[in-house]
Amino acid sequence: MAALAAPSRVDAVTPELVAESRRALGRALAESRRSVCVTQERLAVLVEWSRSSIANVEVGRQVASREFWAACDVALGCQGALLAAWGRTDALARRLREQKKEARIRQLLAEPAAGCVCRELHRLLAESGWWS
Repeated sequence: MAALAAPSRVDAVTPELVAESRRALGRALAESRRSVCVTQERLAVLVEWSRSSIANVEVGRQVASREFWAACDVALGCQGALLAAWGRTDALARRLREQKKEARIRQLLAEPAAGCVCRELHRLLAESGWWS
C-alpha cells in the first residue's frame, strides 16, 4: 500500500508533474487495452463510458474516476495495476490541490489586515484538514 501513499509534505508537486502522470496513466491504459486486443469501442461498452472519453483518458486530456480505473482493470485483466497507477496519480493531484490551498493561506496571512479574511481563512483551513 505504500505505493499508493501521497507524497510527503516536503515534496513539491507541479502541475506539469500531475499532467505527465496522467499522460503516463493513459498510455498504460492504451498499452493494456492493445495487449489483449480490445478496441476503444469494446472497452467503452465494457466499462460503460463513451469511446471518445476512453480516447481522451488515454492521452491524458480527461480525468477519470476510481470506478473507471477499477472497471478497466477488471475488463482488461490487469490485476490491480491500473488502479494502483491511478492511485499514485490521484495522490499527486490531491497534493497539488493542498499546495495551492496552503499557498493561499500563506498569502492571506501575509496580507495587511485591510478587511477580515477570517471567513476565507477558516474555510481554507477546514478544507485542508487543519481546522475542524
